[in-house]
Amino acid sequence: MDSISQFVLGAAIGELTLGHRLGRKAILVGGLVGSLPDLDVLVHYSDAVASFTYHRSWSHSLLVLGALSPFLAWFLQSVFHHRWISRAEQSEPDLQPLRYANWFWFVFLVLTSHAILDGFTVYGTQLLWPLSALPIAWGSVFIIDPLYTLPLIVGLVVGYRNRHAVRRAALTGLLISTTYLGITLVIQQHVRAISVQSLQDQQLNSTKVLVAPSPFSVLWRVVSMDGEHYHEGFYSLLDQNKQIRFATYNSNRHIIEEHASHWPISRLDWFTNGMISASRVEDDLIINDLRMGVEASFVFRFLVGQWVESEFVPLESVQLPILMNEARMRSIVERAWNENAKVDP
Repeated sequence: MDSISQFVLGAAIGELTLGHRLGRKAILVGGLVGSLPDLDVLVHYSDAVASFTYHRSWSHSLLVLGALSPFLAWFLQSVFHHRWISRAEQSEPDLQPLRYANWFWFVFLVLTSHAILDGFTVYGTQLLWPLSALPIAWGSVFIIDPLYTLPLIVGLVVGYRNRHAVRRAALTGLLISTTYLGITLVIQQHVRAISVQSLQDQQLNSTKVLVAPSPFSVLWRVVSMDGEHYHEGFYSLLDQNKQIRFATYNSNRHIIEEHASHWPISRLDWFTNGMISASRVEDDLIINDLRMGVEASFVFRFLVGQWVESEFVPLESVQLPILMNEARMRSIVERAWNENAKVDP
């Protein structure tokens, strides 16, 4: 999820676990600790695919975060101690001494909830690294979704302004946002069932189906892999017709398999569970991550090799900028409430 969502999630947990001991500082400390796992973006690799696929690995592992929690809890207890609590906060009758156990459970819950929340997006989070590097991506929530984030923000603002209602406000915001996550999983399975039936009705082969949401989880994008082709369609919860119209595009799977020994290609194929396509643009080989973005406007594109005098030359991968098809993006936004909107490139 985006940085704001992770910050306010950590802030809400900080208030619920330490607020009555640390006062208003619990919100800030919770937000900062909740942002720590994403600091792995500061680790740069020479290969762009390595940077892309090692993000959300060790820094988002539940095993690593669990092992680090006791040490970070000790550090925070040492830094804050009782002298860091202001006199005004000491005068609050419900303020209690800080204990190590309180710090530990605060750190553990904040860090692990960050990783689990990222697992709800389509990117891929290696929650069990190093026992298993398999990326987990339930993919039921868009990476930026106000319906998840706003309840947390409202709860924290209300609580900050009214300390007598802070725990209730923070808890209410957290319950609403968590319930929303559960609802998106149910909606996703509903859309998946419609997608599978639509593929069968249109006699389209499918080896795997990706169902990914837009913000607010109203419009859903469906991608189905089919050997040398993939099919892309859209379904809105406002649609009256329970049938998805698919457009078919070339995946050039034979190029991917022909050069699978090249690490960036095999790594992307593994990381996305085969949800990639290959494009030959003049003499350049470009691999597209089909999971994020839409046809003609993919978020992650990588230059991985070139043909020189008909011979393929592997290259260190380079991430390419998004080629935004603005007209199609506008039509996809319209598709959320108009099932007859034309979204083909």
